[in-house]
Amino acid sequence: MKKKIPKLSIITIVLNNRHFLEYTIQSVIEQDFKDFEFIIIDGGSTDGTLEVVEKYKSNIDVFVSEKDSGIYNAINKGIGYAKGEWLNILNSGDRLYSSKTLSQVFKGKIPESKSVLFGDWFLCPLLKNSKELRPGYANYERGELLHQSILYKRSLHKQHGLYIETKKLIISDYIFFLSLPKEYFFYLKMPISINDTTGVSNSFWSYRQKLAFDYILGRIGLLYFYYETLRILIPRVDLFLYSRMKRSIAVLSKKGSI
Repeated sequence: MKKKIPKLSIITIVLNNRHFLEYTIQSVIEQDFKDFEFIIIDGGSTDGTLEVVEKYKSNIDVFVSEKDSGIYNAINKGIGYAKGEWLNILNSGDRLYSSKTLSQVFKGKIPESKSVLFGDWFLCPLLKNSKELRPGYANYERGELLHQSILYKRSLHKQHGLYIETKKLIISDYIFFLSLPKEYFFYLKMPISINDTTGVSNSFWSYRQKLAFDYILGRIGLLYFYYETLRILIPRVDLFLYSRMKRSIAVLSKKGSI
């Protein structure tokens, strides 16, 4: 008998993240919506991550552990294994908001013309406090989209290609989604994910890449690009000067000059 195609493929990538991977796995297997497959792509972990996967192996449909060339190479690998009509990329440390998240996403009729469902999120400093949540709100016009809170049709990759893989580019998902026609998008007024703030996509370098991409596409003007860049850079300059001043004072104190 032909195996039923799942409604959704959830792809989790991980590398040496045993402490936080379990949060992700538990949030997936606790869903009351069951028409999905769960794919975990590991980059060759050596910290005990594989033991965590082994603990939940009966809940995981595909598991691959091998060296990859980066985040988007791992995600693309997961997409290659996916069979679902829809995809969700939920990296290690990220969680679905509640056990009813997926059932709420799919309970209503999704317009046939819509290929990207996006919603809100919470940010969580998982390393410090797993209960501390800060809300974030999706906005297509402002480019405020997080892949953890997006479910999109797998067929889009056949039409528009996979994520760009380069060592320094860490916004390939942002480029992929913002390159799609606006008409594909459908906003779900609900939180979909809880995202760990220690991830690479929360870095300063990631934000600068997004600004550059938005400028190239004409989504923002040059003045706003410079404003945002300076807004981020100035506090860092202040911190640098402050640390240098403290160091100079400490050196002079040791010499007895002050």
